[in-house]
Amino acid sequence: MINILPIASGKGGVGKSNTAVNLAIILAKKGKRVVLIDLDFGGANLHTLLGLKNNHAGLGNFIYKQTSEFSELIQVTQVENLHFVAGDCLYPGTANIDTLTKQKIIRRVTELDYDYAILDLGAGTTYNTLDFYLLTYNSILVTTPELTSILNAYSFLKAASFRFFMRQFRARSAERKFLDEYLRESESGSEASFLDMISKTSVRFGESTVKPIEELRKYRPQVILNQGQTTDDLEMAKRLRSLVMKKLGITMDFVGFVPRDERIGYAVATRTPMSVSNPESEYVQALEKSVERILEHNYSYNEMNEFTETSDESADEIDNSDLDVLSSEFSTEESE
Repeated sequence: MINILPIASGKGGVGKSNTAVNLAIILAKKGKRVVLIDLDFGGANLHTLLGLKNNHAGLGNFIYKQTSEFSELIQVTQVENLHFVAGDCLYPGTANIDTLTKQKIIRRVTELDYDYAILDLGAGTTYNTLDFYLLTYNSILVTTPELTSILNAYSFLKAASFRFFMRQFRARSAERKFLDEYLRESESGSEASFLDMISKTSVRFGESTVKPIEELRKYRPQVILNQGQTTDDLEMAKRLRSLVMKKLGITMDFVGFVPRDERIGYAVATRTPMSVSNPESEYVQALEKSVERILEHNYSYNEMNEFTETSDESADEIDNSDLDVLSSEFSTEESE
């Protein structure tokens, strides 16, 4: 069964797309059959990072039925074992695809004969981004040690958690109406509390919330901290983990701590990913460590978390042993 690995970010500029490209290349170099799919609707640019021309059919052609075969979208790349599906930035409405279209895309992706499908998602918390992000229990979020980026990462995970729980109930069900009302009431007052919402829903509906809460306990997002400069940056990772546990009751894993590398800009300009041009760099070596951890997990499609039609509406002791490992692995020229 194909492993589906969505990669998102709470804000732009944190290196999400470069991370997705280089993770895909590293996996392919390890002999895994990988398809990298650009799902950043309206801002697709992975073809540029890969050094490919924007002259091949992409998701826009599939969405607007200019081609009915998803296989016709798949391109070869210069990297053995790595194939690519381009996104779309030609059609102004593509970023607002409907539920049926999302379902159709996901069905095609789950049917692909690859070991991994890497999904590069748009930044932010649009429903499209959240729905694709929630296709697995362990999707990856890329952030940086900057305070604004950490807060945006928390906001993203909060939105994803709300979306995850709400999607466990049928559209127009009593539970969904209750949740919608809860969120509407919070919009005019204090910040909506995710844990309070779970508690009140459980009290109100009892048995029907047992399975959704069980599903929620399986939700364990993975995080890559990018553009690190010193191990002191891991303090921001600890803050994010503490905030997510306290406010959302969600456990998260850090699978990468990647150093800042000024050569990234040159790699983008020359359309040659770092894992191809500078495979021995500390940046790539750190992502190699991330891939080793990724290979330990199963990213199967979460069939219990199907799309449904919707309107646009603490722990005292926290385990930071993974951050201790990342700290021991981290090295930059500046810290040597």
